[in-house]
Amino acid sequence: MPLPTDSTHLSDQAKSEMIEEYGGEVDSQFAKKSIMRKFFKVKPVRGTDTLIERRVGRTTLKALTAGVRPDATPTAFGRVGVTVDTVVLARDNRSMLNEFQTDFNARMELGQDHGKEQAKFFDQAFLIQNVKNSLLAAPAGLNGAFGAGKVAKLTAANDEMDPDKLYAEIVKILVQMQEEDIDTDECVIMVRPTQHEVLLNNDKLVNGDYSAAGDFAAGKFKGIMGSLVLPTARMVNAAITGHLLSNADNSNAYDVSADEAMAVATVIHPKSLLAGETIPLTSDVFWSREEKQWFIDSYTAFGVSGKRPDVSGSVFKAGATGITANV
Repeated sequence: MPLPTDSTHLSDQAKSEMIEEYGGEVDSQFAKKSIMRKFFKVKPVRGTDTLIERRVGRTTLKALTAGVRPDATPTAFGRVGVTVDTVVLARDNRSMLNEFQTDFNARMELGQDHGKEQAKFFDQAFLIQNVKNSLLAAPAGLNGAFGAGKVAKLTAANDEMDPDKLYAEIVKILVQMQEEDIDTDECVIMVRPTQHEVLLNNDKLVNGDYSAAGDFAAGKFKGIMGSLVLPTARMVNAAITGHLLSNADNSNAYDVSADEAMAVATVIHPKSLLAGETIPLTSDVFWSREEKQWFIDSYTAFGVSGKRPDVSGSVFKAGATGITANV
């Protein structure tokens, strides 16, 4: 039986069920499709637009001399922050109420699409910030507690299509992290699908004589030196100007330069980035009397910034002329 076209005649329960059905689909798709959401703890930002986290400097050790009162050496503290100041919205509209209310497939497809696009946007922001974090110097004033980001660079054009050369540059980053006593087993290596396919052709990763952890026919291998390798098309491969989260207040922090867009792999640790959200992924369905149509919304407000450069690393193409390798 057709439902009335005026929201005043639609019961609160019916409207709630519509929102729950749509919102549940968005949340499901977001959780399924987002990679970074599973990898990072996203902290709530309430009562302020900026999340601050303290950083503890390196403790100084000293030998105790008999008969001499030991002096205290204060440990320096630093801080890092992330600001949440933008709401990102996915909005659709339906002018035919009956079709929207009765067609489950339409609601399901909208929920899936909104959830997928929000997840892609969320992940891309994290990947952008990790590449930028890998380019940062060691934080000052912390007694060397944290080192610089790790930057590897291929030496010639199209080296990113060579399985041995690409593998070697990724390994340089992991080895340097291990030299700094960083547990790389907690890291994940993100590459574009093209580079993942290139690595599948590396005998050290997929070869019965070297490794039993790879399966060329299935298109997968376990990882590199204990770090999981994940392919994703969300790795930025073109410059971005006017990113939705960029503004004058954050100095366009999410825009991507041509050199930064030449990252073909980035190593991420759970402590690489600081992330916060003021509005978790939220869904809403409402009727506009003025426009005589239904609106279907999915929105969120989050931010992410670099936290520890020493546990971020990226491999860049040879053409990234403004970037210098440090591993």
